[in-house]
Amino acid sequence: MRRDIATAATLIGVGWIAYRMERLMATAAEQIDALTAKFDDLVADVRVVVAERENLTPAGQAAADRLSAKLDAFDTEVGDADGSDTPTEPVEPASPNA
Repeated sequence: MRRDIATAATLIGVGWIAYRMERLMATAAEQIDALTAKFDDLVADVRVVVAERENLTPAGQAAADRLSAKLDAFDTEVGDADGSDTPTEPVEPASPNA
């Protein structure tokens, strides 16, 4: 009987942990989705600035330059996290004699 109670308590504890992990992962996914939406908005704004760059007033050009500097600083801060900016080494074809 005690063993059954202990087993039931363990299963309840495991269920609670699984529930909490599922909620935490869902919350993380929601946060990533929110950041993605913000990033998409930023990209759209930058594309507008780039498209209108030739028609900007001096004040608009100064604002575009500030935006460009901030994007450069952010790119430097993030770095090449996924390795996409680093060229890959060419792969030597296998020799026919190998």
